[in-house]
Amino acid sequence: MYTKDFLFDFTKRVFMKMGCSETDSVIIADVFLAAELRGHASHGMIRIKDYHELWKAGRINVNPQIKVVHETPSTAVVDGDNAVGMITARRSMEIAIEKARSAGTGWVAACNSNHFGIAGYYAMMALSHDMT
Repeated sequence: MYTKDFLFDFTKRVFMKMGCSETDSVIIADVFLAAELRGHASHGMIRIKDYHELWKAGRINVNPQIKVVHETPSTAVVDGDNAVGMITARRSMEIAIEKARSAGTGWVAACNSNHFGIAGYYAMMALSHDMT
């Protein structure tokens, strides 16, 4: 049995060792822990090994240059530069929230990314801004 703090710190350290920034590693650890705490173990810590294998195979970019490649006042397409999916998804939701705040609705699609953990994590981001 491990504490949530231990799991968070362990995950953060693993991704930092792989070359992710501390900021990105914190986001990744937060998403994995959210999955575990909500009973979605299939999208939690069990995936760390998968990400490590992808990293060893050169299939994820731990220092991505995520960018918006198309946008309108209420929509955007984000190129994740093959990032760890949680980083692309979080940035995409941040953009969607900004657009919803200014245009009344926000829709963002992402490409060139990877598995992003539990989808509910990003819905909860919107909820914290009184958005659904």
